[in-house]
Amino acid sequence: MVDAIIGRYRLRMEETGLLIRHESGIIFDMTPRETVGLLNSISAYRENLETVEPETEPHLKRIVVENDGKGDKEP
Repeated sequence: MVDAIIGRYRLRMEETGLLIRHESGIIFDMTPRETVGLLNSISAYRENLETVEPETEPHLKRIVVENDGKGDKEP
């Protein structure tokens, strides 16, 4: 088994395939065929990925909740 850490992801190659675990706990359990497909996709877009400027600002949508003063108050 081989472990690697890339940014916030821990990768582990096992006999059954590749495990990719995010620090939040999300795990991708990929078969060897899926892993090769991911590798091919990354290879195809490698030049584009290397030239993209990383975004540092989060994309948060502003939500405005209007309060008419009547709310759900208990009597």
